[in-house]
Amino acid sequence: MPFDEATLVAPPKRLTIAPALVGALLYFAFATITILLTSDGRSHATVWLADAAVLAVLLSRPKSEWPLALLFGWAANLAANALTRDWAPGIVLYGGINMGQVLLAGSIMRRKSENIDILADTPTALSFLFWAGFVAPAAGAIIGSAVSVVNYGESFLPSFARWYAGNALGFVILTPFLKSWFDGGYVKAIKARLPRQRLEDTALLFFHGAVSVVTFGQSGLPLLFAPLCSLLVLAIRSGRLATQAGVVMVGVLGALAAVYHVGPVALIHRGPVFEAIFFQSYLAIMLAAALPVAALVASRAEALADAARREELLAMILENSPDAILSFDAGGRCQWVEGATDELIGLSKAICRDAPIDQLSVLVSPVLSSLSDAALATPSASHLADLHPASLPTRTLEVAVKAVLSDDRVVGTVAMIRDVTRQRAREREIARLAVTDPLTRIANRAGFEEAITRRRTTAAPACIAIFDIDDFKSINDRWGHQVGDRILKDVATVALAIAGDRHFIARLGGDEFVMLLECDLAAGWQIIERVREEVSALSAVPGAKVTISAGIAELGDDPVTAVEVADRRLYLAKRSGRNRTVADVF
Repeated sequence: MPFDEATLVAPPKRLTIAPALVGALLYFAFATITILLTSDGRSHATVWLADAAVLAVLLSRPKSEWPLALLFGWAANLAANALTRDWAPGIVLYGGINMGQVLLAGSIMRRKSENIDILADTPTALSFLFWAGFVAPAAGAIIGSAVSVVNYGESFLPSFARWYAGNALGFVILTPFLKSWFDGGYVKAIKARLPRQRLEDTALLFFHGAVSVVTFGQSGLPLLFAPLCSLLVLAIRSGRLATQAGVVMVGVLGALAAVYHVGPVALIHRGPVFEAIFFQSYLAIMLAAALPVAALVASRAEALADAARREELLAMILENSPDAILSFDAGGRCQWVEGATDELIGLSKAICRDAPIDQLSVLVSPVLSSLSDAALATPSASHLADLHPASLPTRTLEVAVKAVLSDDRVVGTVAMIRDVTRQRAREREIARLAVTDPLTRIANRAGFEEAITRRRTTAAPACIAIFDIDDFKSINDRWGHQVGDRILKDVATVALAIAGDRHFIARLGGDEFVMLLECDLAAGWQIIERVREEVSALSAVPGAKVTISAGIAELGDDPVTAVEVADRRLYLAKRSGRNRTVADVF
């Protein structure tokens, strides 16, 4: 049925406003709080976390939702500025500038990957720090400071420094954390952890939070190294997402400490702008130090989990394998055994385990021991052989034995045993069909050549008789090929019955047959004469007389010559009147 237009056109995706709305609400909350705490109502906030909320939305949602997220973010910026600052027409521009720097950072990061994980590895983390922590806030700071000069008469350079430091700090510490919440990363991570691991994660987060509170709640000692130490412990034990949460803890506590002019950073006494830039650099160093550790631990844990899954899968495959696998040490003792040993060799795994290979060879087959010796003597090759286990003699097993090497030193052997009874039977049947004439069910020319090849090793007297059906073409033309085929089968049946098990008969092609007779020429002549007489008694159809002509020759040392002589004598029989056997020498 043809496709209509409705079939070819995919239904449009529904626009989801919830993420954009949540981002805008967070934006308004962060913007209002930071302006009230870190700004005098005219200057830029020293800490600006709001833009991180919208950037997290952009990095976690499809680009079709970006315009709505940016529009809501602009509205939230305008609302927060109108609520906390003296009104000036220029504050309308602040939201546009902030959304512009958010769009710049989001576009560049999403250009690298459609589903980017900000801090998944060191290159991505460095790219995020460069674009979101340097380029985007610097571009926004230039335009935003110019607006502040016009709006409030602020000096450009201090305004630029406050804008850049505050926005860069917010991007760096909060965007990864919020992005992981928006895209469900934290929910997935928590579900993937065991209850014991969740308890440990919670305890480590509380410990890290306590260390951070102690560090930034006093101004007597420069303890900035302490949160870094607890963050590294968190990274090693709990991974990347917990590390992001730990950095947010430090960022929030450090920002609060900066507002109230306490903590180790306040010991610098270089002004709020310098302290903000210093604290931003401190957080960047924390990320740069902790994230590679977390990534390494995560990759190691993933590798271990993958290895465990592979080992479990391999154990399941071996346990349910129709084959049997035995591993022997260099001394020939069975170290481990898997697979269907009971079904294949009639021995349980318990009997095979720790048993010497010589003992197993007595119970199974000497072939097992000989293959192991060959594998130890030639470690680079695999050694194969068929055997019939002592307890199951009707079964054919294929055994492959290979040496196990460690640092070019033979440390043992591995034997794989599989049941090839049906396969060998099929192979024998295929081999039989290859040397069998499909019509008469006796041997064909290839079967005759094999018989001659085997016969060369015997010195006993033998002869070759070749015969065909007289006027067979006329029979086919008059009575049809169906009658001709039946006559061929009847002749083959007669000759096969007379040949018995001692002699050999084959159809060379057409109506020509050959017999390999294990007797001298005189006895062979009597046998072929008997065949000729019994064929003459056949009655395929009324009026269809069936006779054969034959030539016979001694086999001698040269089968080719014997066949040629017998063939010439066959044609002599035909020229002499047919329905006779010629054994004369000429």
